[in-house]
Amino acid sequence: MSAEKTMFAAEVKNLTVDINSHRVVSDVSFTVPVGSTTAIIGPNGAGKSVLLKALLRLLPKTSGDVKIFGIPHENYKEIAPLISYIPQRLAFDDHFPLTVKGLFELKSPRPIGMSVSERTRMEEVLELVSMRTHLHERLSELSGGQLQRVLIAYSLTDHPKLLFLDEPSAGIDVQGQETIYALLDRIRQEEKLTMVLISHELEIIMQYADQVLCLNQRLLCAGAPQHVLTDDLLKEMYGTGVERYEHSHPHHD
Repeated sequence: MSAEKTMFAAEVKNLTVDINSHRVVSDVSFTVPVGSTTAIIGPNGAGKSVLLKALLRLLPKTSGDVKIFGIPHENYKEIAPLISYIPQRLAFDDHFPLTVKGLFELKSPRPIGMSVSERTRMEEVLELVSMRTHLHERLSELSGGQLQRVLIAYSLTDHPKLLFLDEPSAGIDVQGQETIYALLDRIRQEEKLTMVLISHELEIIMQYADQVLCLNQRLLCAGAPQHVLTDDLLKEMYGTGVERYEHSHPHHD
């Protein structure tokens, strides 16, 4: 089944993940529709990053079935070109002189420099995130928001169909968070992507996510955030003091 013919970018059935004999994700099932944005929320230690890494095969699953665009998880060579991943934090040595252009050159199989098509794609994705003018700046000199934009561009280089992001607004100021999520939503539409992201920003999730998965080892809810993020559920997940924000949901083409 090709990525174009299936309705779901991801199908997860009864996924369980144990780490050092400790159950971190328990019997989780959900689907991610093609072209949608799915947000995973939950308290610290709920298993959100572990779930994401299990979907990416960075951690082994204990049991359950996963399909990416209808392809069984075990066929990772078929799946790999379809997906991309931006982890929560990437640390760069301040003394290492790697520039934005240098980062993209690392991706090229050529021993020196990039091909014309590789350079064209680099400029295209950097333009998409408004970072083309920063081509020769060191990664260590960029702000948190600028670095995140470069990493988003980098993740798009090979035309993935499904993008995984772990806390894309981590280390970015509040104004920058809003900008990053608006940028991701625009990229999702322009690049015809499906996105699965971990976030704790409930207000932004209400605005941009088509589906929210509430995780605390097991799945507590799955559905449109306006319908499933009730005050009772948030209290169950986080305890007291969490507010539910109302937002109109933007139209997705």
